[in-house]
Amino acid sequence: MFLYLKKLNHDVSIIIPTNYPHFLKWLPNNEDFIIFSEKNQGVIKEKIIYSDIIIFIDVHNLYRIKPIDIFLEESKAIKMLIDHHDHLKNDDFFDLKFYDPTASSTSIIIFRIINSIGDFNMIDLRIATCLYVSLITDTGSFRFSITPETHYIAAKLLETGIDISYINNRIYSIYTKYRMSLLGKTLQNVKIISMYRTAYTIINAYDLKDHNYGDTEGFVNYGLDIKNIVFSLIFIEDPIQKLIKISFRSKGNFDVNTFAKKHFSGGGHKNAAGGISNKSLNETIKYFNSILPIYKKIIQKINL
Repeated sequence: MFLYLKKLNHDVSIIIPTNYPHFLKWLPNNEDFIIFSEKNQGVIKEKIIYSDIIIFIDVHNLYRIKPIDIFLEESKAIKMLIDHHDHLKNDDFFDLKFYDPTASSTSIIIFRIINSIGDFNMIDLRIATCLYVSLITDTGSFRFSITPETHYIAAKLLETGIDISYINNRIYSIYTKYRMSLLGKTLQNVKIISMYRTAYTIINAYDLKDHNYGDTEGFVNYGLDIKNIVFSLIFIEDPIQKLIKISFRSKGNFDVNTFAKKHFSGGGHKNAAGGISNKSLNETIKYFNSILPIYKKIIQKINL
């Protein structure tokens, strides 16, 4: 959206509330991203307050954009949401909504917007690269939440001439030693509950610090690679936000979106969702183990 709006000669800024993984820092115009810090919060506040339009991309809940949510609540700008998550909150906060929980990725909605205006030719290599990265990362390399439209848009993006080998190498083959060592530790922590065809693992605050707060993106998917497992989770202790972040993955008809919404103030998609817990790590896992038997019949019925 930044690149597209720049082409239309708009004055655009990208503001991000927290840092993002190393494997995304090669993206086009990465140097233009403004990441919140104590040093630049004055600049960020000024940009937000004096904006005419603020576009929220892939942000279904304002808690996900702390600590800049305070500035946004003060802003008089038109607020537009582009999102595909199933648990839309703060609904009254947005003036305009491009919202579709059936879309595999928010980039699909952005593609629709650009294409519906008749500006497909505006999708150059840089824009197409960004949209394709969103497609592959949000679907787990086309494993989750796939629709015919997902592959149609992927095909249209390929027509622009993007180098998918280069993209995949930058996303999946430039992991740091910290990520790899943290992955090894995370896999050592895997617990399998055979009766419920469930696998979960944990990353505590000490492990994060000991591995230089390495990237954990995709770690939850490894549980689904275990034979007969249909439900995989990862519990990550976040010492900064003082909560437990949880990622859920599933196979078949086990709806982790509903599970996350009901038990962990979260949501997302049928087979890929996230949530949080304000309990301690041990209390969170204890609570999870106490509710898992409720879903025994559903999980055991799933055919792989």
